[in-house]
Amino acid sequence: MKIIVVLILCLLCLVIPKDIKPLKGTAPYGVEKRPMPSGLVLDELLPKQVGPYTRMSLEKSVQRGVIPTKVEVNAESIYAVYKVGSKEVFVEFSVSSNLQTAQETLALAARNTTGKFPKDPRVGSIGTEPSYLRANTKSGAFFGWTRGQYYFSANAKGGEPDLDAFMEGFPY
Repeated sequence: MKIIVVLILCLLCLVIPKDIKPLKGTAPYGVEKRPMPSGLVLDELLPKQVGPYTRMSLEKSVQRGVIPTKVEVNAESIYAVYKVGSKEVFVEFSVSSNLQTAQETLALAARNTTGKFPKDPRVGSIGTEPSYLRANTKSGAFFGWTRGQYYFSANAKGGEPDLDAFMEGFPY
């Protein structure tokens, strides 16, 4: 298992440039213009209310069912579920000690979501601040992004309109 993880990380290092450059142009949802997240306050980083969506649950990604009480650097991701009526958005969040690890998390999300990182800047950019990936999959509309050492992703089962409404209210 450790060998597989090391191999995946080595492959990701080939994809991500060592120097993170400023984004040229705009990212989906204008995330490059939003405030940079800071600190480790759970309710600030994953607000209880995002536009019309209410956060319904939190759990640790590796210890499913365990509710996190704080945000830790270089720890497992935190999952959150937001709902409004029958609409649902699944969010993953983590904080790394450096920019490179946050970029690697996004690259891994791309591998899991689309199989590879897209070259089209309208849907993806890696090695930039912010970096992002936007995709439509059979499990819904997906948007993952980094802000510094922070990684976020949102997946809306109901598709782009639900993701758009969620992202309109998300602070970062």
